[in-house]
Amino acid sequence: MLFNLFLGIQKTIRNSILVLSVVCFAIPSAYAIADLALLPASGTFEAGQTFTVSVNVTNNNQPINAVSGAITFPTNLLSVRSVSKDGSIIKLWAEEPSFSNTNGTIKFEGVVLNPGFSGSKGKVLTVVFLAKSSGDASVIFSSGSVLANDGEATNVLQNMGNALYTVSFSENTVEPVEQAQVVQLPSTSPEVVSSSYPDSNAWYKSRDASFSWKLPKNVLAVRTLYGLREDSIPTRVYDPPIDNRSFKVDGDGVQYMHVQFKDQNGWGKITSYKFQIDTKSPESLRVTFPDGPITVNPKPSISVDAVDALSGIGSILTVIDSQGTTTHEVADTNLYQLPESGPGKHTVTVYAVDRAGNTSHVSLEYTVVEITPPTITEYTKNGEVGDVLKVSGVTYPTSVVEIVYTSQDGTLHTETTTSNQEGKFTALWSKRLSADVYELKARVIDSRGATSSYTQPKIVVIKHQSYIEIGMFVVNWLSLILIIIIAITCVVATLWYSFVQFNRFRRNVHRRLAEAENTLKTNVAALRRDTEEFHSILVKAEKKRPLTKEEQSILKKFRKRLEITEQEIEKKLEQIG
Repeated sequence: MLFNLFLGIQKTIRNSILVLSVVCFAIPSAYAIADLALLPASGTFEAGQTFTVSVNVTNNNQPINAVSGAITFPTNLLSVRSVSKDGSIIKLWAEEPSFSNTNGTIKFEGVVLNPGFSGSKGKVLTVVFLAKSSGDASVIFSSGSVLANDGEATNVLQNMGNALYTVSFSENTVEPVEQAQVVQLPSTSPEVVSSSYPDSNAWYKSRDASFSWKLPKNVLAVRTLYGLREDSIPTRVYDPPIDNRSFKVDGDGVQYMHVQFKDQNGWGKITSYKFQIDTKSPESLRVTFPDGPITVNPKPSISVDAVDALSGIGSILTVIDSQGTTTHEVADTNLYQLPESGPGKHTVTVYAVDRAGNTSHVSLEYTVVEITPPTITEYTKNGEVGDVLKVSGVTYPTSVVEIVYTSQDGTLHTETTTSNQEGKFTALWSKRLSADVYELKARVIDSRGATSSYTQPKIVVIKHQSYIEIGMFVVNWLSLILIIIIAITCVVATLWYSFVQFNRFRRNVHRRLAEAENTLKTNVAALRRDTEEFHSILVKAEKKRPLTKEEQSILKKFRKRLEITEQEIEKKLEQIG
């Protein structure tokens, strides 16, 4: 969380650390003071000797939460060997302590975390100097600030204590001469890419920034910074090195992400990646109809005056009646033609889109008025199949007249013609129309594309040609006669077929009855023979012995039943025959 906070205030922290002071839980104070001091403030050193000086905050009677300063020293008498943060009250550095032996400067800027620092003396950093040549070396604060932890970031710095150091030579001391060193920069410089801002020349409306770079093996540390200046020097040091950074940008405009590598030879070339952010909609948008909101033109023009001061207007979008979007390139004339609309009231919504995709919109109503339909003065009311049909009338000059014939089944037949300078038109219908009853209507489309409604329908009757009608009459009667003949033939054939089948069936029945009669007679004769044989046996038995009453009764009943059976069979056969 502190890291994100630091990224958000880094742009302005060099001038004031007001934002960080506000978010801290401050202890209010009616009056507070503090001093910046160099300790020791004086001393005598021999040329070639090193000595240590600490930068301190002193005499503060209330908590502080930020310290910054710039120190200058004479480069002909002193040089800085090192700067150390060990033991510092500063825990979060807005600008890493740095020095330049060429310019004779030492710079630092940092934050004391809540609840801040309070005490008689607090060490900010330690500087190791090398005494180079004899003389009096003045080390002074060129600027500085100490901010109170009071919720208002009050600068409580009262005094900046300077120091004076004397460099001398002993009899045995040889004045050191610094050898010029050839500084070798790292062989590789960062190649920065951005997933959030892939095109440096494009504009984006997101403040969620993400940058990355490939990290060579010889890189020991990485320094980064983003801001509005292209020539800024990165101050945020990452050791061990990182290969990406993501953060939320705190403002709009053209900005730069600075990345720098460090290897065994020191800090190398800075890569500055430009990115452009615009999160605000166009400042103004004014839309008017130059020819008025009521027009007969189905494609009226609108005048669009849009302003976006940062990224500029990228395109104009129009939407009519919430259906379909038309994109227009930005025109110098500020005039844009709307898509075609039918007669009636419409609503157009105009969007001004800046180059980052932010939009402003305005909605206006307009009405397209119908033009007058053409007047049909002459037309063919009755005709035969194959006739050339004629339609004449008057309308607007040099306009397209659309003529439509509609058959009873809804089929449309369309033809167009163009009126002359006087508005007169004549259309000769050469297309072959089949015999039917048609509705004739027409409409006009002028040079602007304005369309009228159709005229009231007129009835046109197309008949078959005379000789064709006679032929059709003959064919129809012949067809009817043929159908009757075919029907009679079918009836006669059906009756004849039924008669033949009936006779065949009758003969078959007689044949089967004769067969049944022969079979019955044969069986009855056989039964009679068997009965006579049985009677003979009984007669013979009677000669030998008298028949019993039962046998006599059986013989009598058997003869009677045989006679009755023969009579019944003969009667049935006679009935069947």
